[in-house]
Amino acid sequence: MSLAGSAEPATPTLEISPWSRRFGAWAIDFAIFAAIFGAFGAYKALTELDAQGLLTENPDQAAIERAINDLTGYFFIFGLVATLVTTAYFIVMHAAAGKTFGKMICGIKVVKQDGSPCDWAAAGRRAVVYPLAGGVPYVGTLIALLNGFWPLWDGKHQSLGDKLAGTYVVKK
Repeated sequence: MSLAGSAEPATPTLEISPWSRRFGAWAIDFAIFAAIFGAFGAYKALTELDAQGLLTENPDQAAIERAINDLTGYFFIFGLVATLVTTAYFIVMHAAAGKTFGKMICGIKVVKQDGSPCDWAAAGRRAVVYPLAGGVPYVGTLIALLNGFWPLWDGKHQSLGDKLAGTYVVKK
């Protein structure tokens, strides 16, 4: 797909990435973070369960309740940290290279509407969607889904983050 700038003067023709490549890049980035954060989370959960004596055959109810209380607070903070780290990853990678590891593998990159490289301001605006998606219970999942699927029906094939930032995802 190509976009020729009809509404904006002197906009170059950009070869817009198909949604399948965007999804592939997202899946790769997601897998990276799921492996990293999943390992930390599993380690913390197993350590806490062992400390409370819950890895034995007959754990008592009080130990189960203590573990749940301890882990609830930990995973709340852990979720906030994970959201901030992933948001920072997207901002830094898009501003510095125009692409994340997933986008590198899938052969796509983020550019501004005029075809110039994504800068820090555009990368920051584009990433506003991520803390909303990761940090707002229940509604965040809806925001993430809308952002991910928006390019499928958008006339310019932009996600909500792209619209906020004035960016496109293009083939490199």
